Amino acid sequence: MKKLFVLIRQGNLEEVKNIIEKRPDLLNCIAGPQPKKDHGQSLLQVAFKTGKLEIADYLIEKGIDVDFMEAEDDDPGLRVPVLFDAITATIDVLCIDQFATQKDVQNRFDKSDKALELLKKLIIKGADINKRASHGLSALNWSLHHADSIMKSEKIYPFSQEKVREQLGYILDLLIDNGADYEAWLEEGLYPEPSPGPSVKTLYFDNENSELGINYNAVQHMRRFLQTYFAKKGL
Repeated sequence: MKKLFVLIRQGNLEEVKNIIEKRPDLLNCIAGPQPKKDHGQSLLQVAFKTGKLEIADYLIEKGIDVDFMEAEDDDPGLRVPVLFDAITATIDVLCIDQFATQKDVQNRFDKSDKALELLKKLIIKGADINKRASHGLSALNWSLHHADSIMKSEKIYPFSQEKVREQLGYILDLLIDNGADYEAWLEEGLYPEPSPGPSVKTLYFDNENSELGINYNAVQHMRRFLQTYFAKKGL
């Protein structure tokens, strides 16, 4: 079993296929305590977090659990559904610094597009889009947090700005069009408990109010994006 996780990190799709074809019962195996960073995770989670997207695609097509999330006794830290790993793979690959070549930029864009395609496939296969991370964040808020770190760092990630907005729009479309409770999301805090902060609606949609103590400069990029996105969507 451990060999499968090693092969995924190596990107050895053919050998992963050979093992799974011979031992289909291993498809939904989970990682042991070593290495600690994989403990309790599924093959699909490790494929996403290491950027081995061809392997992730194969595992999804073979029928791996698309709703998997580590058990609390396997990982007492932050645990997220595999859907969140696909969102992370779509967005975080767009952390492209100002020294990247055009080829590097295009490769990152292509990888983001592939991860987005797999995110869509997870949803088609039945992944629960309203399932939350262990600290309470929804898939909607998870997407915002990852995109915002790029959007507000224009000088560090100049090549990423247009693409990250495009991908975030597609992700929100996938979540909302497939039943994410966006009305409840607007009323909840952006951050996990016990300090959720102001509601999404207050932070991004309501008129600025200096009495609330919100640093609106820090959220201006996401405010503009979300207000434009929801206006176009007619919501």
